[in-house]
Amino acid sequence: MPARAALRALVLDVDGVLTDGRVIVGEAGHEMKDLGYRDIDAVFQARRDGFAVALVTGEETAIVDVIARTLAVELVIRGAKDKAAALRTVAARLGLSLEAICYVGDADRDAPALEIAGLGLAPADGSPRARQAAHAVLASRGGYGAVAEALEAVRARNATRATALMPPDDALKRVTEALEESIAVKRAVIDTLAAEIATAA
Repeated sequence: MPARAALRALVLDVDGVLTDGRVIVGEAGHEMKDLGYRDIDAVFQARRDGFAVALVTGEETAIVDVIARTLAVELVIRGAKDKAAALRTVAARLGLSLEAICYVGDADRDAPALEIAGLGLAPADGSPRARQAAHAVLASRGGYGAVAEALEAVRARNATRATALMPPDDALKRVTEALEESIAVKRAVIDTLAAEIATAA
């Protein structure tokens, strides 16, 4: 079975993923939305890790531009009613295959994009259809660490792929080194702490 492509981009829906999906409307009619620092940090960390980051949203309001500027995200698909088509547009602009993209979405409209992405993730409070279409459901809710958790999932997927691609000798060497290191730590504990542990017991 061929190894899956390495993930190289993190594509995020806005409402329900970066935010908790709620909108605060002021007296003058201005919209306000909350962004969590964990998720803001995750977006910047994703880029430091070498991932492209893009936003795909059904909205076309000024708040989308504010969020994009806050996150320093340049590739934003606004007014995306067809999220699968929008994801294909992102892939084309980035010069990537869909298999190389992780998409995080929370609503029924996101389901087709979740299905075609290399890794589709839905927040814990995503709609039933989004959660069913996703390859995995996150433990975090939208706006409360979902993006940070998604980044960890992307890293883990890529690390697993890298190990699977290793020649058998390299994989065996890495496993052997890890076991020997574990044995060395246990021996050190026996030599230095066994008597103290026995006394304490």
